[in-house]
Amino acid sequence: MEPRPPTPAKTPTQIYFRVIGAAGAPGLPQVEWAIAELESRLGEISVGLLPCAALPSEGGDETLVTFALGSSREIERIARLAEVELPAAPESFAIFAGPGPGAGRTAELYVYGADVRGLIYAATELADRARFARAVPSVLDFSPPLVAAPTAKVRSISRCFQSDVEDLPWFHDREGWKEYLTLLATHRFNRISLTLGMQYNYPYGNDFISDVYFYLAYPFLVSVPGHEVEVSNLSDEERRRNLETLKFVAREAERRGLEFQLALWTQSYDFDDCPNANHRISGLGPANIAGYCRDALARILAEVPEISGLTLRVHVECGIPEGDYAFWETYFEAVRGAGRTIRLDLHAKGIDEKLIDLALATGMPVSISPKYTSEHMGLPYHQASIRPLELPENHLATFYSGRDAAKHAGKWQFSEGTRKFMRYSYGDLLREDRPYDIVCRIWPGTVRILLWGDPALAGGYGRNSTFCGAKGVELCEPLSFKGRMGTGIRGNRTGYRSEVSPDARDWRKFAYTYRVWGRSLYDPEADPQDFRRYLDRRFGEAGANCGRALASASRILPLITLAHTPTASNNSYWPEMYENMSVVREAPPLPYGYELFKPARFGTVGSCDPQLFLSPSELAACLHQGAAVRRLSPLTWANWLDGLAAASAVELARAGSRIEEPHSAFRRLSVDVTILGAIGRFFAEKVRAAVLWELYLLSGEARAAEAAVARYRRARDAWAVAAEACRDLYLPDITYGPHSWLRGRWDDRLPAIDRDVSDMADLVEEARAGGARDTALGRSQVEQIERWSRSQRQSCRHVAPAGFDHGSDLALSCVPVGASRRGVFLHYRHVNQSEPWQCAEMTWSNGAYEAGIPGSYTGAPFPFQYYFEIADGTCSNFCPGLEDDLSNVPYFVLFGADTCFNKVESEPTHNEEKVQ
Repeated sequence: MEPRPPTPAKTPTQIYFRVIGAAGAPGLPQVEWAIAELESRLGEISVGLLPCAALPSEGGDETLVTFALGSSREIERIARLAEVELPAAPESFAIFAGPGPGAGRTAELYVYGADVRGLIYAATELADRARFARAVPSVLDFSPPLVAAPTAKVRSISRCFQSDVEDLPWFHDREGWKEYLTLLATHRFNRISLTLGMQYNYPYGNDFISDVYFYLAYPFLVSVPGHEVEVSNLSDEERRRNLETLKFVAREAERRGLEFQLALWTQSYDFDDCPNANHRISGLGPANIAGYCRDALARILAEVPEISGLTLRVHVECGIPEGDYAFWETYFEAVRGAGRTIRLDLHAKGIDEKLIDLALATGMPVSISPKYTSEHMGLPYHQASIRPLELPENHLATFYSGRDAAKHAGKWQFSEGTRKFMRYSYGDLLREDRPYDIVCRIWPGTVRILLWGDPALAGGYGRNSTFCGAKGVELCEPLSFKGRMGTGIRGNRTGYRSEVSPDARDWRKFAYTYRVWGRSLYDPEADPQDFRRYLDRRFGEAGANCGRALASASRILPLITLAHTPTASNNSYWPEMYENMSVVREAPPLPYGYELFKPARFGTVGSCDPQLFLSPSELAACLHQGAAVRRLSPLTWANWLDGLAAASAVELARAGSRIEEPHSAFRRLSVDVTILGAIGRFFAEKVRAAVLWELYLLSGEARAAEAAVARYRRARDAWAVAAEACRDLYLPDITYGPHSWLRGRWDDRLPAIDRDVSDMADLVEEARAGGARDTALGRSQVEQIERWSRSQRQSCRHVAPAGFDHGSDLALSCVPVGASRRGVFLHYRHVNQSEPWQCAEMTWSNGAYEAGIPGSYTGAPFPFQYYFEIADGTCSNFCPGLEDDLSNVPYFVLFGADTCFNKVESEPTHNEEKVQ
């Protein structure tokens, strides 16, 4: 006899709730908002949410929900009975089934938050399930319980204002702000940074400056008594409206439990030398700029008490020369006088110890915010090195013996002089004895317009958000630089044609991106259902395939950005809409040539992490000379790109077979995934072409040149797929700046690619006519390139020490798994980007390869990082190396035993007896 199917649970039409815990909890605005959000989402599925006062007097099967704010005797007693350990960390929460409060009610759902923000996250979790899974809160859904605590302490979104034409509409869209801030809170971001003054890169010599709305933000928000500062074409009413909007956004952020950060990136510019500016500022100059900025800031802080922090650019690009400490002493008086805590977040570029000390002297919490991976988004690990271009002469002496300001006199004395290594990474900020916090900023140079969503990479960022004790991450939203430098265009900011997506609220395009980032920064091991319920609601049976297609495609651009970096500047390098760089000709100064050592062509471009990655020309030299390949080969990551593109294509095809046409959302996702896959195949083939071409330049081998042309033609055909896919969906001119490489569309990049392919073919034809070499060695080298299949990853048995004693010798050992005796090398360095890596050959002893680090090296006040290189014939492998999903850390990190960071930091599997 067949078993009967289970009787489906009856869906209630009413749910009853109460609030317990901290005194006054039921009346807190944040608690009221969270419960109202849940009520709204339940209402969409015809379920009411009523206070327990409306509960029928006779016991029944009504669903009861208790919201518990903070610890109390009642919730602790219930948690013990339910065998749930309540989390105590700030912003943590638990949702679990517990005993009901009276006869006839056997179970109740308890929604606990360790603090207000934790309770918001718990309530919005229920709201999100109701909205996207049509799930009614039930004790059955939380057995076992859901218990969560944050990894990143700071999970911030930067919302940038760049253009009066494009950004004033969303700035004043109050209903849009409510929806946007709700999205952030629901996905567990805890800070919104409204960012003003990033429109331009350099405030001197300003013929090119046109749109200055909020560039110097103060006079667009407040009129300051005692300062005769005027702004042309700005009425008092418009200024008042701007301030009222700022107040509104700050209040609504606080109501949702979000910290409201005001980012002011510019303090001055050449006000009298901007003939094309749409607003002229008068009444300011060197004599009064410090006092004015101080008083204006004080006025804003008084008018908007919800401002809890300030983000400040403090190098020359803010308009204040580096080393002008008098300005900052005056400016920080406004912070001291605010009458409340104002968290200071100082951008790291150009910063020095004296300026940090001035900020600390305010008595306020101070964090320094370096760029995570140059002005782009790379892989989640913090790059192991910076480019030689960022290493100034005698850089170690400048740190340990003070700054020689006179040596680098002028406005750029730190960012282009003694502190140049701070431009694009954490530099020397990660001392274990530092008195400030670190929050890394993911710059908007890589992913700007296409959809992005990969829980694996985002989870990697979540794990690395606490790198060496850092507090977290600020993510610049995808459209951050849209319309920058006076290139705003009226209409849809998403780049879509209006008939494709008429929605004016641009951030809705990236709803899944926000979901993946926020939840993964909060919990790097987030439940996959957190992402699936959105995809299933959006794409039905194709949801899982859409998610996997987008995840694979989303790894392509970060890998390209990290491994191939012609310039660290986002103003020149936009790999998403790539301006072609010639494989055969010398690059002009812009967009790429000015930051490269000569000769500057595609094959000579290295990585922004040169400790781990080879350039195509470096690999070609190894092959030509018969030397060992001791870093990651460009052919290795080219294969990774092919694999990612292929995986995304397979899943996209499967999704397409499950979609009922027409489906506008799937069409948009399909085009973006197709473009990303095409970019991946383009770079994979172009990198192979570059290796072959560089080998030809060294050897003169005809076979290498001919193979380079064939590969380059494949690359061109891959880009043509992107060019074709974009035409019906995207506008012909998507603007992120005035230069050709910062605007346009994928199809207008194709002619430059065609010209370079043609130039290469012509050169090969000339060489063939002149009798190019064709030797057995050359054919063998070409075949080696064409058949490259190495992962360059090596499994090892290695137990990382729990820490190390500063000033004492440190012994390390490893055993490569399944490998015969071979050369093994230990690479190590302080976690200090201004220093070079060290390398020691390991020796076989007592059944393992061993090496020692002398106490003279471990005495520095920095954590310690290392990895192993295992020789394998003419090519090395690495441990830990990069894993298939590219989300792990390819090195180990140790902390001094006498610091608060005395723990091993690396991927969990890397601390086990068996690695990988």
